[in-house]
Amino acid sequence: MSSIKSFSLSNEEKELLIDSLFSQKYVIEVISSMISDLENQAVMDEEKLKKLSVLFDRLKENGF
Repeated sequence: MSSIKSFSLSNEEKELLIDSLFSQKYVIEVISSMISDLENQAVMDEEKLKKLSVLFDRLKENGF
């Protein structure tokens, strides 16, 4: 598995990234993939999974 390089984004870059995910309708796919990845880990981060599940439900309720 490849490692992910960590770096900082400016607030403007973060906003642009989020806007892009929403406008291209990728946001629900990304959240769904993250939930699946967490569920398949040997040691699951329950708190993160719970937060992502709530976010997923909110996005689905709002048409994403």
